[in-house]
Amino acid sequence: MEFEVLGPIRIRSVTVTGRMQRILLGTLLANANHDVPASALVDVLWPGEAGDSASKLYLHVHKLRRRLGEPDRLVSGEGGYHLRVLPGELDAQRFESLVDEAAASDPRRCVELSREALGLWRGEPYDGLDSPELAERARRLTERRLAAIETLCQAELADGGHSSLVDELTELIRRHPFRERLHELLMIALYRAGRRTAALAVYRAARRLFVEELGIEPGPELREAERRILAGQPVEPAGSPAPVVVPSELPRTVRNFVGRTAELSELDDQLAQSGRDSAPVCVVVGTAGVGKTATVVRWGNRVRPRFPDGQLYVDLRGYGPEQPPSAANVLEGFLQALGVEGPAIPRDLPARAARFRALAARRRLLVVLDNARTCEQVRPLLPMSSSCHVVVTSRDSLAGLVARDGANRIVLRRLPSSDARELFRGLAGERTDDAADAIEKVVRQCVRLPLALRVAAEIFRARDNISVADLAAELADEHRRLDLMDADGDAHTAIRSVFSRSVHHLPPSAARLFVLWGLHPGHDLTAPAFAALSGEDLRTAQRALDALTRSHLVEEGFAGRYRTHDLLRAYARELADEVGPACREAALRRLFVWFLRTVIAARAFVDPKARVIDLSGVEETRTEAPFHTREDALAWFAAERANLVTVVRTAAEQGADDLCCLLAAALMRLFYLTKNWDDWLVTHEIAVTAARRSGRRVDEAYLLLGLGIAHDDVGGFEKAIGYFRTTAEVFHELGNRHGQAWTLNNLGVTQDSMGRFAEAAGSYTAALEMFQAGGDGHGEGIALNNLGDLRRQQRLFDDALRHLRDAVELQRSSGDRTSLRFTLRTLGDLYRDMGLREQASEEYRNALAITRELDDRWGSARLLVQLADLSAAAGRETEARDHLHEALGLCTASGDPIAEKIRARLGFSDQAGSASAVAGSPDLPDPGPGHGALRRRPTPTRTGADRTVGVRGGLGPPGDTTKPHLREDAPASTEVGQRG
Repeated sequence: MEFEVLGPIRIRSVTVTGRMQRILLGTLLANANHDVPASALVDVLWPGEAGDSASKLYLHVHKLRRRLGEPDRLVSGEGGYHLRVLPGELDAQRFESLVDEAAASDPRRCVELSREALGLWRGEPYDGLDSPELAERARRLTERRLAAIETLCQAELADGGHSSLVDELTELIRRHPFRERLHELLMIALYRAGRRTAALAVYRAARRLFVEELGIEPGPELREAERRILAGQPVEPAGSPAPVVVPSELPRTVRNFVGRTAELSELDDQLAQSGRDSAPVCVVVGTAGVGKTATVVRWGNRVRPRFPDGQLYVDLRGYGPEQPPSAANVLEGFLQALGVEGPAIPRDLPARAARFRALAARRRLLVVLDNARTCEQVRPLLPMSSSCHVVVTSRDSLAGLVARDGANRIVLRRLPSSDARELFRGLAGERTDDAADAIEKVVRQCVRLPLALRVAAEIFRARDNISVADLAAELADEHRRLDLMDADGDAHTAIRSVFSRSVHHLPPSAARLFVLWGLHPGHDLTAPAFAALSGEDLRTAQRALDALTRSHLVEEGFAGRYRTHDLLRAYARELADEVGPACREAALRRLFVWFLRTVIAARAFVDPKARVIDLSGVEETRTEAPFHTREDALAWFAAERANLVTVVRTAAEQGADDLCCLLAAALMRLFYLTKNWDDWLVTHEIAVTAARRSGRRVDEAYLLLGLGIAHDDVGGFEKAIGYFRTTAEVFHELGNRHGQAWTLNNLGVTQDSMGRFAEAAGSYTAALEMFQAGGDGHGEGIALNNLGDLRRQQRLFDDALRHLRDAVELQRSSGDRTSLRFTLRTLGDLYRDMGLREQASEEYRNALAITRELDDRWGSARLLVQLADLSAAAGRETEARDHLHEALGLCTASGDPIAEKIRARLGFSDQAGSASAVAGSPDLPDPGPGHGALRRRPTPTRTGADRTVGVRGGLGPPGDTTKPHLREDAPASTEVGQRG
């Protein structure tokens, strides 16, 4: 069944005749899948008429049932008449679904979806039906169509179609002269086409029109576009979405790749069958060093164009000496690679797996899971969509994946002798031309394993004074080989001697660095970290790394990170076992100190106002931090996070309690910003034990404070309260009133979140008095904000207003804009609850301006939802939807979990005909009595994530308990790191 209302009303492409039949069907379609009272239909069909209208209605309903041909489609009940419409049957619903999907897509896909949506229109909605209800519905659909046209133009602009848009936009402006967005898009199209003067003329004409006809100036977006054009700066349309993230994580193809023609062809065949009946999972198995990774990477780079939505890669380290990454950590990396930001990543494994599968469902992705050991490592990482293709490598046969999950297996054998000889010749160079017999010996001694052949060839190239026969003679000493190469116990694959000779002929500094690498508890390192480990300057360490790279003992990966094959890693650890205790301790301490000082530097870039951590007594490092901007510091932290957690644990195990405590404390600010709660809790728990063991009372206090904040963030309120109270006791014992003040503030935040208002008021007031006594204006402003919001919840509006105005004045005078935006938002909440909508809107907009300035999409989205609530309550439905659509764009770009709930809210609002009708929607959880329109916190939490979108379309009742709870990890202090 197909229903069409975007033009003359039709069923199955046949126009419905008879005015009454058209109005009846149109009214039922406008309320599809909802009961429409008979009295309402009578009023629509025969407005103001008396008489036997009910019987006439029955006759028209009977005729419509016959026209539909499916009597059960139109049924009657106590609630009235109900027309059942299945998903996709009503063109208006299809139009709005396509428009919503387009708004959340990349520019090219947005163009496709928008054109498909606009192609559904055949004329005016509900054309020819003179019903007031349908006229309003038609008006709203028409407005949505104009917005979709604007979105289409913006997407075409983003896709480089500026020149072809000029005429179309000019005609659109002629027909709709008061739509500012069209003027803005035309200005940008002309500007990008090199017609700067014409672009500025468009602005002048628009301004003249608005001033003369409406008596107003153009909006800020249009003025900003003019300013940037005058300045010759790049111009983007207002509300442009962030670029769609397309991950490209495959490593580079190895040099001189040889053979594997049959295996590559088999991989091609498996890809051709994916999406049909066979499972889109391929398992490439074989012995260690046989070239599984090289073969899959070679194939993956060759078929990269078949996966336009990206390629994901992870080394599962199934056979390495270090712990394999958990499935949760791998999924976190995948979600980040697909554009999901830290706060939006779920905490538990099932939720992360579900989010990954949802993101992958619409994408053509290649997923390479390298070096897996068990089926259990792999299963949580498998996307379910046939649009994705997964390749797994392993030394194990992974029979369970084949039997249970329908994977296809490709077995990679050792190279045929001819390919092995070709590989060695290509790598070793011209000196091998007349050494066929010797090459054959080397190939046999390397058991035709690509890894062993590559190392042997590099040894040969590095030593000009030896022949291939000399190399073969050296490799003949089996006692210097690794005992075991592969998982099946084949002794002929042992190649310790290959690695031994490679290291033996390195320059002394490189050989020493390779041995020291075996001490590193993590998986990979950068050149500055290697310099710290070796105690050398960066230049010397880089030369040693270059030598290791040339010898294929290490490989340089993404962003200058060095790693090695797990067998070489095991060999390095064997050598490191022979290092003396004093040398071992000194090398590890240098590495730990470097990580500590680099984290401190990153922290300073990320949050210049973070508390001071005293490093007196901690050694200096010879290498500077490898970043110079906030963005680079965050990127460094993301890349090193696994190493940092491992270093905290190893420092505690090695007895370096001072570095363990200091590093964990320094990491807290970074964990707080990125919401890596698991690592936050683990590092702090380890460090608290170390602090207590070594009597570091000051460190213990700050670490306990960090644990309290972490548990509060994840919804563990009772644990948080316990940690805060213990922290306050320790600070009291130390005589640190400043630390007490921050702890009391955080205690009040948690009590407030639990609805324990009297206790929260006591905590905030005590903290405020301590901040004032200590002259801490930053803390005082935060405590005033929190106290003011608490009074708002208690409906003590005069007290709340006084506290909040004091906080605003203090924060503005001190330039504390980060805290000011939260106070302005709280002030908006207060005015909202007082019924002062315009004042509330002004404060939300002020807060939004600062939040945008700070590039906080998470906070901006929530403020936009609050503005939508106000607009809906005032009856400004279009404005409310505009706010929600802008919020949806921000949430979709960052992977924020409230995006789905905003979509649901928009869809419910469309069907109900009013944004305010979202109240009570089953799609959005109601927080219960006493909560306002928006449940929000500055960070999403496991228990609060389902309350991070407006649950009421209007103002909602007063008493919203969900202010932005501001807190600090610790006060500015020079006591950290000293014994209490």
